[in-house]
Amino acid sequence: MKELHDFDAQDIRRLIEQERWNEPLSEVRRVRFTPGQQMIFWGLRAYVIVMTVVVVWAFLHRAAG
Repeated sequence: MKELHDFDAQDIRRLIEQERWNEPLSEVRRVRFTPGQQMIFWGLRAYVIVMTVVVVWAFLHRAAG
């Protein structure tokens, strides 16, 4: 596997320009979710909490028995 210093500086510069890595990144903005999307995410949160409780309960039940 080649190391970075094994490549020609011109090739690296050309790659950076071709891939546009030297340009600033586009702005990241917060996305507004629709009420339906918000309900889905709250449902997923509730699902994760319920599954965590089930796993903890099963672990404790198995450890005690």
